[in-house]
Amino acid sequence: MNNYNSPNSDDYTLPPESAEINGIPLKHSGPGIASFVIGLVGFLGHLVTFVLMSLVLNNSFELIGSSISREELAIHPAFVLGSLAFLVCLVFNLIGLILGIIGLALQNRKKVFAVIGTILSGLLILFFTVLVLGGIYLT
Repeated sequence: MNNYNSPNSDDYTLPPESAEINGIPLKHSGPGIASFVIGLVGFLGHLVTFVLMSLVLNNSFELIGSSISREELAIHPAFVLGSLAFLVCLVFNLIGLILGIIGLALQNRKKVFAVIGTILSGLLILFFTVLVLGGIYLT
């Protein structure tokens, strides 16, 4: 039998931090689970938006021809709606990042989902930022 209160005991082991405290199992943090789900929804939203936007714009280029100007591309409905969808997904990622940080700050809670949600949302925000800055730099 493990004795958690006596460090002088021969069979003294520390309790696993993610399992229980004083015999009470830890729960997953609510904001951490929400962060994970929102991060996943944001990732899938970015992916679906990118694929649909690519397909629609590719079909439009085939119909119109390759002589489309930047101004025509900027007002193309697929481009406008795709850009708005990317911004909506970015807002989801910002919410997921905030909830993940809140989930990490909670004590006596499992932090697995909070860590995954924070990393996923943070990486998607970083990717979007690099994409925008690359677009600004290259034009």
